[in-house]
Amino acid sequence: MQFRCLPRTALLCAALAACARSSGEVSPMVPLKAEGEAFVDDKGESVRLWGVNLVSPFPSHEEAEHIAANLAERQINLVRPHHLLRPSSDWIYRAKVLGLSLMRENTRDPDPEAWDRFDYLNAQLRKHGIYLSLSLHFSRSFMEGDADVLKTTPEDRAAWMAAVRELRSWVWQKSMDPMKALPTLDARCRALQEEFARQLLGHRNPYTGLAYGQDPQVLTIEVVNESSVEYCLICGNTFPGYFLDGLSAKWAVFLKGRAAEPFDLRKAKSDDEKKMRAEFYRSLDEDLLKGMTRVVRDTGCRAALTYSNLWRGENNLAMHQTHADFIENHAYVDPLVVREPRDAFAEINRTLLRGKPFIIGELNHAEGEANKHKLAHLRTMLPLAISSYGAFNRYAGIVWFAWSHGDRATAANGWAVSEDRDSHVGDMVSDGMMLDHLRTCGLIFRKGLVAPSREPQTLYVDAPFLGTDYSSLMKAKYEVKPGWQNVHAYRKAFGPVPAAQAAADFMTSAPPQPLVSDTGEIVKDVSRQQLTVSAAQAEAFSGHLDGAPPAKLARLLLKGSNTFSTVVAVCLDGRPFAETGAVLISRTCVDSNRCETLGPDIALSGLAPAGDGQAWCIRLTRPRQVKTILEDFTGQRHWKLQTDSEGRLTLPRADWHECEVRLCPNAIDATAPLK
Repeated sequence: MQFRCLPRTALLCAALAACARSSGEVSPMVPLKAEGEAFVDDKGESVRLWGVNLVSPFPSHEEAEHIAANLAERQINLVRPHHLLRPSSDWIYRAKVLGLSLMRENTRDPDPEAWDRFDYLNAQLRKHGIYLSLSLHFSRSFMEGDADVLKTTPEDRAAWMAAVRELRSWVWQKSMDPMKALPTLDARCRALQEEFARQLLGHRNPYTGLAYGQDPQVLTIEVVNESSVEYCLICGNTFPGYFLDGLSAKWAVFLKGRAAEPFDLRKAKSDDEKKMRAEFYRSLDEDLLKGMTRVVRDTGCRAALTYSNLWRGENNLAMHQTHADFIENHAYVDPLVVREPRDAFAEINRTLLRGKPFIIGELNHAEGEANKHKLAHLRTMLPLAISSYGAFNRYAGIVWFAWSHGDRATAANGWAVSEDRDSHVGDMVSDGMMLDHLRTCGLIFRKGLVAPSREPQTLYVDAPFLGTDYSSLMKAKYEVKPGWQNVHAYRKAFGPVPAAQAAADFMTSAPPQPLVSDTGEIVKDVSRQQLTVSAAQAEAFSGHLDGAPPAKLARLLLKGSNTFSTVVAVCLDGRPFAETGAVLISRTCVDSNRCETLGPDIALSGLAPAGDGQAWCIRLTRPRQVKTILEDFTGQRHWKLQTDSEGRLTLPRADWHECEVRLCPNAIDATAPLK
């Protein structure tokens, strides 16, 4: 558990707080489409998505207004609503709903109260220009009362109900993957999914006047969250007998269509049998994807579609290259990307495909108490690493997991019931340290302040893909040597492998250290355990300060040692540091005991000198509190900074975590400079 060793300066803390801005202006919802490796507007300009998951999102109207404003203030422009049909109230304390369904006797009857809350929240998000990434199947647990979605024989109906009853009696760890895979095997479950897709996309939001399927706010749709039949069965999952019979019947039809001799799916031996089995598994997912695509398109919805997310092997990814509009991956990773040459991006980037937009739809540091103890104090490197390397790799979107789970952590003002400095993987709204860097790093990514790779590479992957167990299924067929992912951007393409690929440097040798991106803007130094970014409008550092100047930094001057620090500075006005009149800076620091401390000391160099009648001033914007004591007393938001003999601006050592440094009129404030 991380805790505060340093008491907050009460006066500053309250002052900083109230700087959180909220905008009530309604932003137009610009239609976007998947084109190449980006989502582009009608002018062909790419729009990058900086998002969060909202889990079981059914706030009150008042909370919804504040949540939308708070997200926009932190640079969020995409929300992924998650677990809309989860049959449990353990995340929802105040709202008297479970999900979009009443879930009394079936999962089909809508809950008017939940829909009203969902609609109002989305309307508020829309006012702030925040897009939606929807899912059609996540944690839905089919119920016996769902049987009448299709009319069959009484005997078949009873058998289906008994099978569902049995599946629901299993512990969730055993039933989760089979429940997600059921629509690929069973006609009723598929009909239920089609029905929900029509219900969701055909539903007219009374607060916008638009059906979701007609609203450009709905940017992407996934058919099912984190699923593939191949993964489900190769990993040893099973189904009640009724559904296994359905699987066997489909397998028999598949073999007959290929004039192949029958064999046990679970006991494929020869390469030919393994290849046949892989084709069958893929065909089940493909059939569902094609069918759900038709259903979605029949509603008039033109949102980008994908089948699923999370790496499930090459066979599954090859299907997405052929049939999906965009690619999504999920990752819970070691945030210390400088620990060794192989890092989180070596894993995340396995799903980057040439010519397809890529979104990482769930991202945070590795879960679990053991990982939290090991990694939580290092987590502030992750926002900087993902925003800079995400821009370098031309990611289309980055979505954090999660802003909140239900309403357990959020207050009426849309912020946390209790914001602290501890890690909250599922409730980032409570995690002050991650919130500190969400805005600065969001600007790096959304504005493309770090340049894309100048020498992007293609990694070709050829068939067959013969996963036989979990390890072989989850291993990429070809991988670049660790560290090259920090030097060049790599995207996959399925097809014949060029003869030269096997002998290429990135396949045979380690890159030189430290690992410098081909743009020269990002340096990953494994020996010093430091990550630095230096670009025209952004400079940043994250890692272990060792008393020596970090590599490449030209404008950020940092002093400190024996601490783990993250400092991010971005120009707010679209001009480089030498010309800018506004810089946003975020800062956190943890000592060798994993306890947060003041620091590091920061000076800014190379800024334009203040002209006549001007002064460089600072406005403290985090930590956030309910009111600004200093502003109440002085009537000012900014305070003057002093320039030293070398023209450097030294920032105050006070307990702040985000600030704006601006050129202001010289007479803006008569108060003494902050110390």
